Amino acid sequence: MRILFVLLALFSLGAQANPDWKAFPHDQSAFDYSGDKLRQAWPRLTLGFGDYPFPDAAWVRRMAEENPEALQRTTAETGFSGAPGDAEVYAAELQEVWRLLFRGDFAEAKARGMALGIGGQVPAMYAQVIYAMFLADSQEEKHRLLEEVIEYNEQAGELIRADSVAMFGGVYAKARLGEELSVPVVLKRGYTSQIPDQLDELLKQHPKHPYALALYGGYHAGVIRKVGKLVGRMTYGASPDKMENYFQRSFQQADSLPIGHYEYANALNYVYGKKERAKALEHLQRAVSLPPANAMEALEVAHARKLLNAEQIAGQ
Repeated sequence: MRILFVLLALFSLGAQANPDWKAFPHDQSAFDYSGDKLRQAWPRLTLGFGDYPFPDAAWVRRMAEENPEALQRTTAETGFSGAPGDAEVYAAELQEVWRLLFRGDFAEAKARGMALGIGGQVPAMYAQVIYAMFLADSQEEKHRLLEEVIEYNEQAGELIRADSVAMFGGVYAKARLGEELSVPVVLKRGYTSQIPDQLDELLKQHPKHPYALALYGGYHAGVIRKVGKLVGRMTYGASPDKMENYFQRSFQQADSLPIGHYEYANALNYVYGKKERAKALEHLQRAVSLPPANAMEALEVAHARKLLNAEQIAGQ
């Protein structure tokens, strides 16, 4: 966390808002985190990232004090000059970006996050990843948005290690692209080594990170799906046992995240096929039964429902 402000300043380079993004397609009334509701719900809202700090004025002041060099990158338009009196206002603006994200106003979350400069780019890019995965109109748009997130991470270089959401966002984008791109393209981009290396680094710092653990399990399953168990084990170190281990560790940390259950269902299908179909259905049913805490989880539940319906139809 010591150099988070520098990291976020680098993330702001070249990023633009996307006013053409379509609206969140579900009811948003349950995702009202106005006022103190945001702080109260923060542990649940960020459960997938483990122990993630609430961005209050104390956090803003601490980051500024620990990173005086980052203030040189802060423009007056962001509303924070480093003066203690600015922290309350800046924190309030930053919290509003997170409220927009959790409510499903992804385009506005990105625009307002990027306008904040230092501090706002992590939720802005988080909004972009969610939109790309669930609401992008085409695979081409999805890939472009994910590649943009990766580009910002690469600009940050070693500074990416300063924030767990930023670290996860970049490797998550690579993993999702890796699932849909051809093996030669994935190899050329270096994703087969970058994804496990970056997940190892993230889990070294945050060993109880549920999303990262589930993603690692999904990575092993995805490799096996593409190249088979033998090549997967010998060339990439992927195995069913490792896949199972990472998912179980993720569930030990958080069993109430829809994405963990439908990703595990996918992994079971990739690795075992029809042999574990009953177990995959069980986890899809678990995913659709979970009450979503925010807009992202609502999209995940809707996606899990599509997967469940498809599995039920295929089994008839």
